[in-house]
Amino acid sequence: MKMRVGICVLAGWMMAISPGQASTLVSMSLDQLTQASSDIVQAQVVNQGSRWNDSHTQVLTITTVAVSEVFKGNAPSTVEIEQLGGTVGNMHVFVPGDVSLQPQGEYVLFLEPAPASSRYRLVGMTQGAYRIYLDATTLQDRVILPSFSQLQSQLHSMGAANPAGTLPLAGFHKYVATIVDAGIQVPHGLALSVAIVSTESRGAGRMQVYGKTTSALFPNKSLVIPAGTEVEGAAILSNAQWTIHWDELNVRGVHAQISATNQESEGSLRGRSLVLDVR
Repeated sequence: MKMRVGICVLAGWMMAISPGQASTLVSMSLDQLTQASSDIVQAQVVNQGSRWNDSHTQVLTITTVAVSEVFKGNAPSTVEIEQLGGTVGNMHVFVPGDVSLQPQGEYVLFLEPAPASSRYRLVGMTQGAYRIYLDATTLQDRVILPSFSQLQSQLHSMGAANPAGTLPLAGFHKYVATIVDAGIQVPHGLALSVAIVSTESRGAGRMQVYGKTTSALFPNKSLVIPAGTEVEGAAILSNAQWTIHWDELNVRGVHAQISATNQESEGSLRGRSLVLDVR
């Protein structure tokens, strides 16, 4: 008899916990899903297997896909996708809220780099995989929407939702391309928690400063700023105090101009944590 184990996982920044409640998957709009992805591809599953991780503490399923088209990013022609869960010997681990990628299945996949690996993982778990199928009546490629997708209000711009819960692949692709091309606008008044990860000298009393956000933010239904988003600015030392002028945010390869200022005491800036109030 196989041992079956159910686990709830905090999958990156897509999961949130309320006091006294179980973990909850954050439902994202297509705009947010696109922004949160470093790469978006159309691909077909060519291989799949489960194994223990190197420390033998987690069961992982590794799915290899052949990429036929890139919607965003610079993904290679073959991509490995890492997911928690799977079957190794008599151990079966399943993860609620994740998707099971089917052998030979074709998908639009929303991806981000897996930590400390050359592999990728799905953004938003099941939200990050849209199955493609050929409609037998129209001979048109269509995508199947996740059951909790927020796309209902966007259907009119992508084509007919017939059968229900599906969209034409061409319209879906066009809409994603529009989001990618539109860039992002960071709203005024947004507070960003940032850790300074490195600095570069620009001469006496001057530094280029690089930071990363420490938590995910969902400012509105059309914007997400993932944890680990890169922030850049310049610092000037005067009267034993650094004044840091932040001017750029890099959300998964998409750059946005911001304006924020912090005052910090003299000394090394690397490793400091602070809050940026975007003006």
